Amino acid sequence: MTSRKSSEKSPLRLADVCPDLVGEIGALLRDSHPGDPIADSISSLPFHGICRDYVLTAPEGTPSPWVIELEREQETVFLLGVDPSRSVVTWVDVLDGRDPSAALPRQS
Repeated sequence: MTSRKSSEKSPLRLADVCPDLVGEIGALLRDSHPGDPIADSISSLPFHGICRDYVLTAPEGTPSPWVIELEREQETVFLLGVDPSRSVVTWVDVLDGRDPSAALPRQS
């Protein structure tokens, strides 16, 4: 049996596409959930695009039965979908009015 490498380019990381968002989510997670390893994993999450205003960090349809609510000054600014293992963020809902698609590289 021969081994083949995929010709597909590996997905971008969320931190490459939305560095400000990643920094803010990481800081809010560390403040609200001290010691939670999810805060440290945010920067290495893959970027799978934006679907229905959600920033996807896993393929669309990935089960996300848990939601983490992040607040700034008693206002919810992010919702994070978390996989069944409670260890991987699968989507981010940005509720503070910014448009996450504005950070996407423009297609030529």
